[in-house]
Amino acid sequence: MTDIHRVHLTKAKLAAMPEAERSLLLLLGHASNEINVLTKLILMTRKDDPPVKLIDHVEAGQILVLMRVLIGKLHEAWRLFGKRFQADRAIREKYSPQLSPKATGALTELNRHFGNGSLLTRIRNNISFHYVDDNDLIEANFQRLPETEAWDFYLSEAIVNSFYFASELVVQGGLSSLSMGKPAPTVPTTDFSDDAAAFRKIYDAVIEISCHITELFGQVIAEILEAHIPDVEVTTVEIPNGPKLSTYSLPFFVDVERGSR
Repeated sequence: MTDIHRVHLTKAKLAAMPEAERSLLLLLGHASNEINVLTKLILMTRKDDPPVKLIDHVEAGQILVLMRVLIGKLHEAWRLFGKRFQADRAIREKYSPQLSPKATGALTELNRHFGNGSLLTRIRNNISFHYVDDNDLIEANFQRLPETEAWDFYLSEAIVNSFYFASELVVQGGLSSLSMGKPAPTVPTTDFSDDAAAFRKIYDAVIEISCHITELFGQVIAEILEAHIPDVEVTTVEIPNGPKLSTYSLPFFVDVERGSR
């Protein structure tokens, strides 16, 4: 069994908070929810070899889609914290001294990461949240990829089972060039050693920043509640253990009921 601690809130108690702190509380929770769900989905990668190579291609591409969305959300979550916490002198001075050493360490790491030309911000600004491709990364990475790659689109009558793999192939190259800090080759190449290193660098950064942000946000949420609802009611609910994340895989191809997309 797993213990879940249910914090009983009421609208009246939330309404008694200063508006700025109430909005911060709810927005931090909202951002944490999105980050946690996306992180969980990314960790649900296939742990064994699929029966068909095509499935391997598509499920790998699916993880990259989720990772790009999470990268964008992490960037936006940090913007939220900067505007609503760090730039608000009253809130900053009230709650910063109360942060735990772990949360303070997370804040230090986040300031360091996003203050030094953040990798995640570069990806967000060029790929994650934008399709206009102002820097022509798509064309540059199309030119560097050889004919021998799997230039395929996988189409299905169920739209949710269609996947344009060639598109992901090229976009992944854009991620690599942004990660390594150098332009893509202008001619086809067969040396993709940088791509594997780039993916690992991005993956590690995403997981690390996700952990820091959710740790920090959770601490600030707790401090706001403690300041305004010190007698908050908490009950413990036992729920059955879910499946182990390490044994669960997120498929791409699914059985779609008739009439669905």
